[in-house]
Amino acid sequence: MSWLHWAEYWFNTTFHASTEQTPFEIVYGRSPPVMIRWLQGETRVEAVQRDLMERDEAIRQLRSQLQRAQDRMKMQADKKRSDRSFEVGEWVFVKLRAHRQNSVVTRINAKLAARYYGPYPIVERIGAVAYRLKLPEGSRVHAVFHVSLLKKAVGQYQED
Repeated sequence: MSWLHWAEYWFNTTFHASTEQTPFEIVYGRSPPVMIRWLQGETRVEAVQRDLMERDEAIRQLRSQLQRAQDRMKMQADKKRSDRSFEVGEWVFVKLRAHRQNSVVTRINAKLAARYYGPYPIVERIGAVAYRLKLPEGSRVHAVFHVSLLKKAVGQYQED
């Protein structure tokens, strides 16, 4: 039995966050038809009963496969994530994109620029994942950074 048409229906009737609509609504301008639930023994025609049972089994398997795929994607994404937190007063290095950064340190060749700049002291914790740093005077970059862009500085540092 081919499950392709069920997979297509499932995709076309699933809400997409980027468009804030389902693909069906984008193409046809209306909500997709709803698959009505049925109770076993509700129909007297054997062929219809069999088709409805196959449909429900296909939907159950699609849900299961989608859940497994989501779990695998989450597991792979979590492998590269680390749970980091810093205290006010700690020194950290900041990761800036070399090809776009010209506000903290001026470099002639961006290919050879450092990946991390600093160290800079943490002045304030903003929410669960953002920190305000004390950057040098005249720097033209926003002083609040996500925790993923920070790296703890090892050693003793003091302000100049």
